[in-house]
Parts: sequence; C-alpha cells; structure tokens
Amino acid sequence: MANGESAKFAGRGAIEALRAGVPSPAAVRALGCGQTRVVEEFTALLDGAGPGAPVSPAHSGRGLVIRGDFGTGKSHTLEYLSEMALRRNFICSRVYISKETPMHDPVKLFQSAADSAVAPDRTGSAFVEVAGQLVFNSPAYRAFERWANQASTALDARMPASLLLFERFQSDHEFRDHLIRFWAGGKLTLGEVKSRLRQIGEPCNTVFTTQREMAIQRFRFANRLMRAAGYSGWVILVDEVELIGTYSTLQRARSYIEIGRLMSTGDDPGVSAIPVLAVTEDFQQAVLKAKCDDEKIPAMLRERAPFAGTGEPSLAAAGMRILSDKGISLRRPDADDLEETYGRIRELYSRAYDWNPPADADDGRIGLRRELSTSMRAYIRRWITAWDLHRLYPGSEVDIETAEWKSVYREIADEPGDETPSDRSLIDDVLGDI
Repeated sequence: MANGESAKFAGRGAIEALRAGVPSPAAVRALGCGQTRVVEEFTALLDGAGPGAPVSPAHSGRGLVIRGDFGTGKSHTLEYLSEMALRRNFICSRVYISKETPMHDPVKLFQSAADSAVAPDRTGSAFVEVAGQLVFNSPAYRAFERWANQASTALDARMPASLLLFERFQSDHEFRDHLIRFWAGGKLTLGEVKSRLRQIGEPCNTVFTTQREMAIQRFRFANRLMRAAGYSGWVILVDEVELIGTYSTLQRARSYIEIGRLMSTGDDPGVSAIPVLAVTEDFQQAVLKAKCDDEKIPAMLRERAPFAGTGEPSLAAAGMRILSDKGISLRRPDADDLEETYGRIRELYSRAYDWNPPADADDGRIGLRRELSTSMRAYIRRWITAWDLHRLYPGSEVDIETAEWKSVYREIADEPGDETPSDRSLIDDVLGDI
C-alpha cells in the first residue's frame, strides 16, 4: 500500500474511533493529552519504578486514580498513559471492569490483565516475550529467583518451582510453553510439579494455596518476572471502576478490598506493579456516601467470616479512602483546548477523506449550544457527524442535539456463591484435570 493510501487508511481508523468514542493509539497520537497534572504524576510514578523508591501521598499509594464524568476523556487519558509507559519499556495492560471482569474477583482481574498485557514494540502474548528475554545467570534473574524462594515471600510453591523447571527443561518446548501459560494465569497442577521435580532430583515445597490467594500473589510474581526479563515494570490501567456501584453490598466490599490491595504499599513500591484506576466524579457521593459504604462495610467485614480476624477489613477501608480522597479530577476543556482540538481533528478528517470540512459555525463548531456539550466527547462526535453530513449531502442543514449522560448505580442482587470468596482448593485443581 502506498504511503498516501496508508496514511489515509490510518486517518480513517482514527476518525472512526473518535466517532465511536473509543480511544485508539492513532487517535491519541493525533490529539495528544491536555491533562497536564495527570501526565506529571504518572511520569513521577514511572521515574520512581526502582527498588526503594519513595512513595508520594499524591500518588494514592503506589498508583494513581483519575476521576471524570462520562465523555470527559478518562479512556483517552488511559490510552495516552499506556503509550507513555510502553515508550518507557514497561509492560502495559488495559482492564475494563465488566460482568466478565468484576472488580471483586482477583482471579478474573489477573486473567484480564495478563491477557491484555502488551510488550513494547511487540504483538502477541507479552508473557511469551518476557520468557524469551530471561537470562538465567543475570543478576536481575537470580535476585528474582531468590525472592521467589524466600519463606517470607509465602508464594504458592508452584511459582518458584516453575522458575526452576523452566530453566532445567530447556529442550522440552511444549512443557515450557505450558509454564509460560501458567505465568499468564493458566493451570499447573500438583501432580505435574511433583513429577517434573522428581525427574531432576529436586524436593517439592508443600505450600499450596487457593486459586484466589494465588491470583493475588500472581500480580507480585508477574511484575517481578517482567523486571527480571529487563522490562521497567508492569503498568495496569483499570477503566470503568464506577461499575462497582451496581454491585451488591458484599461484592462492593470485596471490590474495595481488591482496590486497597492493588494500591497498597505493603510490598516494596519500587518493584510493584503500577495501577491506574479511572472512576466517575460522582462516585464518592453517589456510592460511598449515599449507600453509607464508608461507614457500614468495614464493620460488616469485621463481623463476617471469612473476613473477620484478617487484614481485609482494613484493605476495604483503604480502598474506599483512595476512591474518596485521592486522585485527580480531569480538567474540563476551555476555549483554547477546544480550538486546538478542533483544528487537529479537522486536519485529520481532511487527510482521511480528501475533503476540507467547513470552518464556520454551521458545522457545530465551538460556541454552538455550548451549555449542552459539557464534555469533549460530545464536541468531537458532533463535529465529525456534522462533517459527515456536509460531505455526503452537500448543502444540507445540520441540526444536532446533545444530552448529558448520567451514571446510574442501581444495585444487583447477590448471586449464588457471593457469601464466601470463590476459593477452590488444590485438590479441585488436581481432580479437574483427571
């Protein structure tokens, strides 16, 4: 494809992404990011990604929270941060909270983060790329191996065993692929581990955990694995966190626990994954305050098995404090922002379609019904829609109406199995493969 046609094709892809309100790398590169404070705070987090790095209170622990209403650019900003992280040699994941990936389930959270992980300048599985970059005798890898085998680390025995087996079975490519899939969230049963360790005359540790506990450990293990392979770390961008507000009380409580865990600084912050959460501006008032979560949930967890007597009630309280008090509100576009964005999108549209959009107020430009178009997304979609109509139907009159989107936090009922966390035992894993 000729360069001109390729540029036109890429431009149309960016326009289609902007039209749909879904950020794409091409659209983000074309528009940039005007959220200066978010970029500065995120840059500081990336700069501090090293052992013993200090933690700033502004960073909400070891991560970042950004707040904004629908259409204000949360997803666009996350995509921009992803591009930043990849340029700095970080592995980057995008997680969208949904019915398939609920915030309260660490197993599904990790799986989504692992499946979406992208390595710089690579396509395909990031964990395959990570495995290919491991140098067994390097100081970084040996330090990671020592950490994984420390009793104080308390990892499930399959994790340190997988490192030893990956190194010792270098000619068994099928088994090594199986180990890589395990690092990315797949299964590795007790029988497999014991059999392989016996083949090389090594003992088997007896510390095995539930799926839920191992998923929690996987975040720490995977991030350090990435660093041992020469990457700067792991950035995990979590969008649509506000969907927690539609959960039942117990599901919300467990979601706050996972947020507190992700954002806590219990592990060395310099070698921990960097989470970035995106949530709506009104979440604090509409959920934490209106549903009295900040008062009721910690007390409920302290009295309820299996949370009583653990650190999870404190993690839930920390998660709610992070969502309530920390974070950065996205800045609404001012006249200069709109003028600059308008010019960039107009130029992009012109290149994509070989057609110059009109530059007057009739195309829905700045100032037209400004009191209704409170978000950047509304402006952009109206501009593009108006240009489409002018291009396809010359001389037509364009009259576009916009309305503001309001988040709804209607709760769903508890589902079967919500009373206790979904902890499958090791024997379940073994029997499941028979």
